Amino acid sequence: MAFLSILIFVGLQGAWHGLEVSLNRYINDSDLADSWVMSTGFNKQDIEQINAIKGIKQTGKSTRVQLQAARGTKKEKQLYLDTFDAKLTKPHIVKGEQLQENKHGIWLNIEYAKANKIKVGDSRRFSFQGKDVFLTVLGLVQSADRIYFTGTEEFISPNHSDYGYGYLSQPTLIEDLGYQGKANMLELKGQPKQIREKLSTILGSRLLAYNDRHTLVDVSDALDRVGQIRNLSYLFSFIFILLAILAMYTTIRRMIETQEKEIAILKALGFSNWKIGWHYTSFGLLVGGTGAVLGAMISPVMSWFVLGTQQEMFSLPSWTIAYSLSSACVIILVLSVCILASYLASRGAIKGLPAEFLRGNKQKAGRKVLLERVTSLWQVLRFEQRWAIRDALSNKVRLLMGIIGVAFGMMLLIAGIGMPQSINHLVDKAYHKDFNYDIRLHMPNYDTVKNNYPKGQWVDIKQAQFTPDDGYNRLLIVMSDGDYVNIKTESGKSVKSDGIYVTKDFAKRANLTVGQTLKVTPYLDGKQYQFDIKGIITSETNQGAYLTQKAFEKANGRFSPSTLLVRKGDYDHDIESDQAVVSSIKMQDQEKNANDFVASLMSIFLMIVGFAILLVVVVLYNLGSLNFVERSRDYATLSVLGFKKQELRQITMLENIGTTAIGWCLGLPLGFWFLDTYVQTFSTIKLAYTPYVTWHNILLSTIIVVVCAMSTTLFISRRIKHLDMVQALKGNE
Repeated sequence: MAFLSILIFVGLQGAWHGLEVSLNRYINDSDLADSWVMSTGFNKQDIEQINAIKGIKQTGKSTRVQLQAARGTKKEKQLYLDTFDAKLTKPHIVKGEQLQENKHGIWLNIEYAKANKIKVGDSRRFSFQGKDVFLTVLGLVQSADRIYFTGTEEFISPNHSDYGYGYLSQPTLIEDLGYQGKANMLELKGQPKQIREKLSTILGSRLLAYNDRHTLVDVSDALDRVGQIRNLSYLFSFIFILLAILAMYTTIRRMIETQEKEIAILKALGFSNWKIGWHYTSFGLLVGGTGAVLGAMISPVMSWFVLGTQQEMFSLPSWTIAYSLSSACVIILVLSVCILASYLASRGAIKGLPAEFLRGNKQKAGRKVLLERVTSLWQVLRFEQRWAIRDALSNKVRLLMGIIGVAFGMMLLIAGIGMPQSINHLVDKAYHKDFNYDIRLHMPNYDTVKNNYPKGQWVDIKQAQFTPDDGYNRLLIVMSDGDYVNIKTESGKSVKSDGIYVTKDFAKRANLTVGQTLKVTPYLDGKQYQFDIKGIITSETNQGAYLTQKAFEKANGRFSPSTLLVRKGDYDHDIESDQAVVSSIKMQDQEKNANDFVASLMSIFLMIVGFAILLVVVVLYNLGSLNFVERSRDYATLSVLGFKKQELRQITMLENIGTTAIGWCLGLPLGFWFLDTYVQTFSTIKLAYTPYVTWHNILLSTIIVVVCAMSTTLFISRRIKHLDMVQALKGNE
């Protein structure tokens, strides 16, 4: 238990603290901006007014354009390229030339280049606003504001083969692409108060989006992952350290009880209680120290293993494992509790006269338990059951250890199995129940193309500021009539045109209730609208508010969607070849991307399950072993009195079953609580994970616990079979 305590805490700390150190180093070296503003275009006056906001330390403008590569193939390739001449966040050059303003060409992110087999010096064809252009790849880069780059909010994990980012010079932007617009991206240093309101006032309807490090998924998901692994390490360590204390206490007590004659001889020879006590206390130092040293030695292997599971998700130039002073503190803590537990176990045993110890195998005086007072119930119980109950209640520490071990094991099993179930449930619900389309088309010119696409369901998705809110911008989703969006409220009703509907997580964070008035200011609109909340939506994706086209237009809003949801049979012509379609995303690709996210975390979930099984096996075996050593004389006496081996096995099994049953009952609510708590750590302001427990989860967790309990019982039963009654019953020499 000491070994596992150190291995888990130090091993997981090496991963989360190493990720934290790697992130902080990358962020500091790159001079990462604090927030990002996107608009239809910034003029000189906009920049001056934003720089004048109290708290703004520095601004850097750039131009972002979206290009498409490999047009007409089965898989579209989308690229987001930024100019870099005035950019605050410094890109990291992995290979190729340094960023140079006079160079014609592009620098691509290394993950996209690897996925598409692109090398430095290659010339590739791209499409920009209907125009094809060949651009030379001058270098491969990484950027601190693209650590967790998904390409679009429609994917929850990186899709490097289809989405990439990069940089281009102003000459490339203007001369090669023919771009004549203004800069549309602005990076900010500093976090002034009410920045969102001030930006809305300055930019008005030209404001497209505002994000900071907490809301920009490309950065926030990486920073949040540190806390997710850290919380797991703290909880695991608490469980195993608690059991290490109980295990050490019961083990030392068992050792002392089996060496009473040695203690008597030492006391008779003049050894003091202090020396004898220190002798047995030192076992705690020896055992705990050995476990701590082994745990510390092997922990880097676990650290690299956990860190390796994250490398497919996050883009960092270097990875390292790192440990803090808390690792040394936990090692000292484990040693201290082992020594203290040994001392407490030995303190009571070494007191007394040598003659008392020489009698050997002192038996505790039997005491009536509370259940015996219920005569009618006690009389119904068989002898084996009464004996098991008395034995368990006379060894409260051992009983407590078993209950805690089984309860925490059950808790970890429910969480370890429930986490992938919860995420898979979200994926299934989102892509088979809440939404029912096959292809998601992005067409920015709604007024031009709406007559050509009469089928399907149009969706206008905008970032908006809500009042009241939780301090963050949310999505406002306005829908036309159709059956492609099937989200439901908590009462199972569909979204109607009688008001606005908010998602459950948004309502919880902002303290919103049905009937409350909600003010909405959509970006790229600039006007403020007011609606009554008519329902709370259970959707986990697209956290924000839903509104029908009729309700929005009734409030004098202009419906200008850019997203069309369609099914495969809605149109006969080739949609992807239509120049009006900027991009298309298939639902099956979204679902696969979500499943890839689950797969990237499966090793961590399996690790939780593995430690849970190990916990149950170690604790129950230790209890069984303690029970056998402490009760070997009792077993021998019962055997002489005529009890068969099978009956003795039943006695040990009854105690084990009782401990397992109580631990199982406590483990169920603990498992639900832990799953809910841990699932919440994965939630963001844009994606809310909810716990999902099925009877399959409970059944599988129960089977694992029962099998572990029964296997340890059978192992101890074999020791009873070979019990030497003469050795157990013989008197003093």
